[in-house]
Amino acid sequence: MPPQFISEQIRVATDGEIKQPVSFVWKGTEYQVTEILLSWFDWGFPPGASQRDWRTRRHRNYYRVRTNTGELFELYLDRATPSGNSEWFLYQRLDPEKS
Repeated sequence: MPPQFISEQIRVATDGEIKQPVSFVWKGTEYQVTEILLSWFDWGFPPGASQRDWRTRRHRNYYRVRTNTGELFELYLDRATPSGNSEWFLYQRLDPEKS
């Protein structure tokens, strides 16, 4: 199964100083994070950015997680939104057989 691109804002419960995800709700279903398989940061610039300074730079923390249902997802915390609030997004669902 190829990755399923989702890119939807979700509600996430976090733990720790780094705010790692412990559970999230997507389409009315709560998923428990049983394992964080990988995490990374994206401080790059979006395609077509007219300026390249700190205001236009991305500030995202990505997490590849396994859930209590055995599914694999990638989530990210966008720390630099126009509203000034951090927001969580479900980026994509991955094939657990290819992890």
